[in-house]
Amino acid sequence: MESIKKISLLTILFTFYYLVAGICIDLNVKVGSIRGIDNVQVILKEDETTKISHSKNISNGDSENEIFEQNGYKLTIYHKEKKWKLNIPEHMPRKRDLNHENAYCLADKSYCWSEYKDYYCFYNYQ
Repeated sequence: MESIKKISLLTILFTFYYLVAGICIDLNVKVGSIRGIDNVQVILKEDETTKISHSKNISNGDSENEIFEQNGYKLTIYHKEKKWKLNIPEHMPRKRDLNHENAYCLADKSYCWSEYKDYYCFYNYQ
């Protein structure tokens, strides 16, 4: 019985190690429009450390996607699909959904924006 407890404890410790050794990506995207100019703001954090913090004005609202590059990261936002992807295909082989969280407007409705979020974790075996 004692050996079963030791194995179980060992399994728990290894499981905890793999979970802690993994990497988590936290993405926050805000999209708004004022006077015909769309604005996209992204904040991408890896394990609570900001890796991308950038905003862009987009003069034509027809843009299919926007690319944000900073600190060695390349983030692509696919506006029409409401999806996103990082340049790490070994950990993120497909696009991920942007989850609509909130919509906000100023009191006079002169400026409105939507907020999208996603959170993604993977084990970094490199």
